[in-house]
Amino acid sequence: MISTSEHEFVRRPVAPVVPSSSSRRLSILTQREIDDLYGLPRFTEEDRQLYFDLSAAEEARVRAMHTNSAKAHFVLQLGYFKAKRQFFAYSYDAVQEDLRHILERHFPGRALTTINELSKPTRLEQQQAILNLFNYTRCGKGAKQDLERKAQRIAMRSTQPIYILREVLQYLATRRIVAPGYTFLQDLVSRVVTKERQRITHLLGQAITPDIEKRLQALLESDEGLYQLTILKHEPKDFSHKELRQEGERRRFFQPLYDFARTFLSAAGLSNDSVRY
Repeated sequence: MISTSEHEFVRRPVAPVVPSSSSRRLSILTQREIDDLYGLPRFTEEDRQLYFDLSAAEEARVRAMHTNSAKAHFVLQLGYFKAKRQFFAYSYDAVQEDLRHILERHFPGRALTTINELSKPTRLEQQQAILNLFNYTRCGKGAKQDLERKAQRIAMRSTQPIYILREVLQYLATRRIVAPGYTFLQDLVSRVVTKERQRITHLLGQAITPDIEKRLQALLESDEGLYQLTILKHEPKDFSHKELRQEGERRRFFQPLYDFARTFLSAAGLSNDSVRY
């Protein structure tokens, strides 16, 4: 089984997230990463040996089916589900090599030309049987509502979309729920990030005082080409009286901001990672 921890996208550095050029959805993953999660499996012969192997329970399911077409497609869908924990709508041409392997291995003597495409009701019936075998469920309305609540809690730890997506996929895998489509997850991540930013903005609006607001504005005011925030990062040149006096003045200016930030960040319910950010 390919778990979420094995996907390349969970290990790559976080890149800036920008809206897709074709829509207003977040571009969280590259096309290659999307295909890795949702694309039709492309098996090597070694993969076929692994994923189209049948357990005793799976063999019993196959034997109970009445036609060779139903049996072959069941093994096919079963192998794909083992690989990606997803179901796929596939064309006959796209899966011929996999079907050929299945026939030679499990149904010797059956020609590929005798295998017909499945009707939609039969395909869905087989998918439900596979879910039962693996104790999985689809991500229905109730599961999606639970998922959104979980994602909102995750967003309190970090609003990085790639982090939220990774945690959401892990949550689904742990609860043995088939992941919904990528566009649904894009919209979900976008909603929870927006809500978390609105939550912080609202809390900040309630907590900030006129004096703190004035000091924050002053951070963005330039003094001889230097901003207060930039000056803060500079070490004193030496231990002269002038430099020490300036250090004292900076401390008196920044101390109320520090005290406010420490109290606010603690009360906002943010994670340590978010606080450091």
